[in-house]
Amino acid sequence: MSGSEKHLLRAGQGGVWDKKIVMQNDLHRARGYYIQDYLLHLSVERSLGRRTIEEYESDLGLFTEWLEPLFQDGLTFPELDTRTIREFLAHLRHDRQYTASGLNRKIACLKGYFAYLETEKILASNPMSRIRSAKEARLLPKVLSQNEIELLLETVEERIKSTKNPHLALRDCAIFELFYASGIRLSELVGLDVGDLDLHRRTMRVIGKGRKERVVFLNQTACDAITEYLHATPRKNASGALFLNRYGARLSQRGVEKMFTQVLKESGLEKHASPHTLRHSFATHLLEGGSDLVTIKELLGHESLQTTQVYTNLSKQRMRAVYERAHPRDKSTDVSPPNKRAQLE
Repeated sequence: MSGSEKHLLRAGQGGVWDKKIVMQNDLHRARGYYIQDYLLHLSVERSLGRRTIEEYESDLGLFTEWLEPLFQDGLTFPELDTRTIREFLAHLRHDRQYTASGLNRKIACLKGYFAYLETEKILASNPMSRIRSAKEARLLPKVLSQNEIELLLETVEERIKSTKNPHLALRDCAIFELFYASGIRLSELVGLDVGDLDLHRRTMRVIGKGRKERVVFLNQTACDAITEYLHATPRKNASGALFLNRYGARLSQRGVEKMFTQVLKESGLEKHASPHTLRHSFATHLLEGGSDLVTIKELLGHESLQTTQVYTNLSKQRMRAVYERAHPRDKSTDVSPPNKRAQLE
């Protein structure tokens, strides 16, 4: 019997509930169902970023909003069980048209939340223990070819000559070169400080997901672009934010996305792409150039090698396309091949 069925049964018996249970439920409600405690745990003990924590807060808010009518009908917080969770997930899938990937984000959030409540002895058991992730189609990441990357780099370089603000164009050029040279995430790029760079050794310190630190490498082209940008940009704090907006403050993720969209449009490249596409392209081109998966994993900051292995599948797919275009016995043409037997006759 699910928690929601139990509260209906009690209501059918005249709605006489144990006062102690009701008071306990009021206490849980007064504490906001411990959501803020959990978010503090994520921030302090797990060092998750602000944006991730905001997403978790939104997900848990949606969950408790759905639960509220059940609580008003008599369901208590400790009675939350697997079937109640499945009812919530069914609501998301059928009533809100959630995709499998959207459901999995909610499932991951709830798993962490209830595991925390169980660890803190707030709940006696974890209702998520038997909930599995939704099956979703495995989509390969979109990448740009080396020629398409060159087109974007040439486009952003041309802006240096034509703009009224050459230091901003130099900044944009340095951003593109840095993305493709290092494969870092957008959040990691805007979080960079000047002091994180060692242009002499061509290395860079990056703070990734979970505040984990790693060192990535840079090529000389990226170093030259960054150096030129730094020399052309007046700044109040020599060791502060690396990339600045037009007002001298740290450049935001939205600012980079807007700039990227403009460059993409100017290039004439008719392909959907984002800053993250450069990260995927970096990894794929390294793999095609002979790099091993373990090295790529470390450079990208992946926790699991399984995450990095998606580029193997992508590389094989691209290799197959090249093979089919290049092999004389695999070319498809409108003209039927000559009949070899007829030639011999």
